[in-house]
Amino acid sequence: MDLSLLFLFPQAAFWCSCAVLLMFWALYRAFAVPSSLRHLPCVPLLPLLWSYLSREPDDVRIKRLIMPFADDSSEGVVVVWAMGKWMVHVLDYKLFIQVSGNMVDFQKQRPAKDSMFCRFMGDSNIVWTNGETWKKQSQIVHQAFHLPLPIDLFAALAENLFQVIETAPTAALLVVDPHTHTVCWSDLTQRFALDAVGTSIIGHNFDSIRSKSEFVSDYNQMMRDIAQPLYLIAPLLERIAPRTKVIMRMDRLIRGFEELLEARRSDPGDDIMTAMITHPDLSPTQLRDNIASLFLAGHDTTAGAMSTLIYYLAVHPKIQDTARNEVISILGPTADPFVGMLSPQSMPYLNACIREALRINPPADYITPRISPVDVTLGNYYIPASTPLVCNTYAVHHSRETWGDPHVFRPERFLQKNGGEPWVPFSSGPRQCVAYNFALYELRTLTAMLLRRYDWVLPKDSIHARGLKNSFSPFALALPYDLDITFTVRQRSYSVTTLA
Repeated sequence: MDLSLLFLFPQAAFWCSCAVLLMFWALYRAFAVPSSLRHLPCVPLLPLLWSYLSREPDDVRIKRLIMPFADDSSEGVVVVWAMGKWMVHVLDYKLFIQVSGNMVDFQKQRPAKDSMFCRFMGDSNIVWTNGETWKKQSQIVHQAFHLPLPIDLFAALAENLFQVIETAPTAALLVVDPHTHTVCWSDLTQRFALDAVGTSIIGHNFDSIRSKSEFVSDYNQMMRDIAQPLYLIAPLLERIAPRTKVIMRMDRLIRGFEELLEARRSDPGDDIMTAMITHPDLSPTQLRDNIASLFLAGHDTTAGAMSTLIYYLAVHPKIQDTARNEVISILGPTADPFVGMLSPQSMPYLNACIREALRINPPADYITPRISPVDVTLGNYYIPASTPLVCNTYAVHHSRETWGDPHVFRPERFLQKNGGEPWVPFSSGPRQCVAYNFALYELRTLTAMLLRRYDWVLPKDSIHARGLKNSFSPFALALPYDLDITFTVRQRSYSVTTLA
């Protein structure tokens, strides 16, 4: 027997033990709360990691793990693990306004260069830039959005939508009604939003409402690819194990944006992209990055808001009837809508329904992280420099102290004097979403035309029967999934043509 083996095994065991200890030390360093943040309330790590691994939607995670700090402990901030780092979520409305309203002390945090967020949206757009660069871009984008609101376009797309609804299979009812149809509304809203953003912002008609679009299929698959939990928990994996197929699909989408830009340069129109192309202060990279950002914001957030609103009107038939009566009293049975008819003042109850839908299921549960170059104080909380600060929209919209019954859909709260002040679905301050007015008129146009033409309910076997369910999203988007709606053409609308 070789006696040297007696010495070899203890050495191997020693080095294995060292390797294991080193691995645990590295994991501890990667996941431990930084010492500079340990004075703040903190969400436990393991439930957070399990939430991501189990693909729990953001609204469920916030309600379960974060809201107890606001409602039960009256905390204004809480430390949360997300995207490979610890961040401070701002839960209190006044602190939310303090952070979102101060561009000097709280600047936007740029995404990591190798992140999928940065690869798709770039880092030269109005979302991520700061200082003078942001001011120049903001002025250009705001000027572009001063074009007349395309109400006629929204109305034409609504007619296309009616055609699809009314050629869907007849709903399975005890008494077959040829005027009743069940459709996947969450899918149709994505297609409607794509055609709206494509035609009015990019200047390209995808015609995705009436036909299958390869572009939107690629885009939806890319969003599913990005939402891989392990890569969200540990973004470092993008360097260690890059996802080649995902990158190829994303690059194909980016090339699609660039081709649309080139087409618009040679054939200008009345759309927002044309207005931006002609501006000399935007470089090709800045233009592409801004178009990608506007596409994401105009497509997903609007689709989620449309699904949410129609869901809540479906499960509250009395509210639906009240909104319908208001719409018909203003629009009449057949008149084409225009801006004046659709203003919040003309249709206050419909506007209140929209505001309540955006409150209870905001298009994005929180906004882009801010960061301060110096130590700051938020209320009673000391925040060290370079700490990512996330203004949590969902928390502000569901504060028990503010709203009393935050999970109840009650539009009347927005009809009260000074009602609904802490309402921030589009953020607040100088960096509020530039397209918020555009989005609200798009919502009002479609909903008004739907109310005038249909009654609708949830199918009896709906997975949303006990509450609206959102999909798991890498961008904190509130996107209801597999939401079927049963539409019935109202008797007075039978004679109205639906073909666009």
